[in-house]
Amino acid sequence: MKQRVKLLALSTLAVALFVNCTNRSGSDNGTENSTLDSNSLSNTGVNNADLEDETTKMEALQATLKNVPPLSGEEVASFFPEELNGWSRTAYSGGAQAYGVKVASGNAVYDAGDKELMLHLTDGAGETGAAIVSLAAMGLAMDSEKDTDYDISKNESVHGFRASTRETKPQQAGNVVDSDINFVYKDRYLIKLEGDGFSLDELKDLVGKLDYSALK
Repeated sequence: MKQRVKLLALSTLAVALFVNCTNRSGSDNGTENSTLDSNSLSNTGVNNADLEDETTKMEALQATLKNVPPLSGEEVASFFPEELNGWSRTAYSGGAQAYGVKVASGNAVYDAGDKELMLHLTDGAGETGAAIVSLAAMGLAMDSEKDTDYDISKNESVHGFRASTRETKPQQAGNVVDSDINFVYKDRYLIKLEGDGFSLDELKDLVGKLDYSALK
C-alpha cells in the first residue's frame, strides 16, 4: 500500500511537470514568466480516483512498450518527408539520444516562408522510451486548461488524438502568434508540432495531413 501511495504521489508530480513542459508560457520579449499573472485562470482536473486509474494505465502501457524493439535510425528518418504541405525541410537530426538518455527520436524544421514549423518524434519503445511516452499519455488523459495574459493551453481532442495544445495571444499590434501540439500516436509515438508564426488552427490542420505510415 505504501508503495502504491508513493507511486501516486510521484505520478502527481510527474503529470504537473509534463503539463508545465508541454504547455510552456512566456512574455512578449521571449523570456519565461516565473509566476502566473494575477489575471491567469488555471484548471487541472485531477482527483485521486482518476489519478489511480491513469497510473494503472500508465504502468500497463510502460510494461508493454519496454520490451518492444525501437525504430532504427532509418525508420525514424522516414517519418520526416523532405517536403511537408509544400514546405521544404531545411534541417533534420535524429538518433538514439533524447532527453539525455537512449531513446530513438528525430527532429525536423520546415521553411514556410515567414513562418517555421518544427516536427518532433520520440519512439516509446524500450525501457526509457516507454517511461517517457507512458508518462506523456497519462498527462494527456487529464483534463487541463490554463488561460493567462500570454497564452491559452489545454488538453483536448485533435483529429481523434488526445492532445496538449498551446497558442499565444497577440500582446500588441504586429506580434507573431505561435503554437504547439503534443499527442501520442498508436500508444507508442510521442509527436510534437511547434509552429513559429502558426495559429493553433493551422497546426491542428497539419496533424491531419501528416503521413503516419512509417510508424508501425
